[in-house]
Amino acid sequence: MKPSAGRVWCLTLGCDKNLVDSEALLGRFAARGFAPVAERERADIWVLNSCGFIGPARADSRAALAELAAAKGPDRFLVVTGCWSQEHGEAIAAEFPAVDLMAGVGQFDEVVAACADREAGPLITEPARASYPGLGDRRPLTPPHLAFVKISEGCSCSCTFCRIPQIRGPLRSRAPAEIVAEVRGLGERGVQEIVIVSQNTSDFGRDSGDDLLDLITQLNEIEGIRWIRLLYFYAGLIRGDTIERLLDLPKVVPYLDLPIQHASPPLLRAMKRPGDPRTVERFLLDLRANNPELVLRTTCLLGFPGEEEEDVERLADFLARVEFDHLGTYRYSPEDGTPAAALAGQVPAEEAVDREALILDLQAEISARRQERRLGGSFPVLVDAVVSAGEAADLLSALQAGSWWEKGERADLAAVCQTGEPVALGRSYHLAYDLDGVIVMPAGRLAPGDWVEATFAAVTPFDTWALPV
Repeated sequence: MKPSAGRVWCLTLGCDKNLVDSEALLGRFAARGFAPVAERERADIWVLNSCGFIGPARADSRAALAELAAAKGPDRFLVVTGCWSQEHGEAIAAEFPAVDLMAGVGQFDEVVAACADREAGPLITEPARASYPGLGDRRPLTPPHLAFVKISEGCSCSCTFCRIPQIRGPLRSRAPAEIVAEVRGLGERGVQEIVIVSQNTSDFGRDSGDDLLDLITQLNEIEGIRWIRLLYFYAGLIRGDTIERLLDLPKVVPYLDLPIQHASPPLLRAMKRPGDPRTVERFLLDLRANNPELVLRTTCLLGFPGEEEEDVERLADFLARVEFDHLGTYRYSPEDGTPAAALAGQVPAEEAVDREALILDLQAEISARRQERRLGGSFPVLVDAVVSAGEAADLLSALQAGSWWEKGERADLAAVCQTGEPVALGRSYHLAYDLDGVIVMPAGRLAPGDWVEATFAAVTPFDTWALPV
């Protein structure tokens, strides 16, 4: 069925890079006279921007599409785009005949044109053909004071477990002037924090000759922007002195995301990951020594083919020495067309689950120690949302059982729980949006986008109860 009106709703699955794609697509819809809406039932066009990175992500995409297809009805137009449909469009179309339009990644103009002209049918293209101009005209799906800024598309690394280069194509760095113009526009619209994202931030400019430090230096000068946060570095692909100079920029927060995947040399070689664990450890410890307030985040992959218990022990020892503030994990998924799928020593799923749980338990202890060192300190906090105490009940309960700076401070949290008054959810520089924990405070007159100096009164390994100074 063809859309009869111009309201579009988008469901985004997967990573923040995919979220930027959804924002760009909604911006293109708006430029053609369509009205993006937040409520699904108000829309005539439904878009699922899917994720297909690994098996569990594809399962989530399939479940979401099944629900949309069942709820669609005869008067709506259903579009599927993103990584999952890029690779599996024909199979998806066969399984879900309710889908009206199938597209790959980055086909913003093609999707909008097909919807505007009431034309159904597949639009899959090769990922290298996808282009990403005009991201500055996107419609934000984040709070108005924050935006993700994608500085490149695709990846030219050859990690043996990853299909991103096949799905998204090779590295394509955006022109610095285009990025600067986008961020300048974001600042004029009230954005105060930008989060730099890409498949591999360390590789920016490797294809074009542009320089990451020069780009971030230009962004540092843009009026209105107060925080610049950097995600997705590869420790083996960027020099320590470059990191130091980035951290010296006034608006760059002392927070770095550096996915290591593992710390076992044989596994890293099998993964074709850059860097040696000893070199990476020295790199990270030197960064910490030179920047005592630096927050480090990483990601680890458990259950890679050939992984043994001693490999997990090596990873645990590495994490204990480096002490990352935040850590995410995921379990290996054999992906068709990747070298790792053909390797011997595939790890049983239940063993991978146990190993992941062990690493997460260790990290909870490390994160708790890192958090407790901040008790009694005061930090600038950016408010993301204000919610009722009921909506934050589980969070407040966990904080009541957390570690406290002074026992007397418990009364403030107890009063909020008893009265049910609103609380503000925010972040200091220690926390990345929608990735790490949150800071909870009495709301008072605070609103999203406000800044407040707050003292950390109680912590869990992930979240903080703070009192405005």
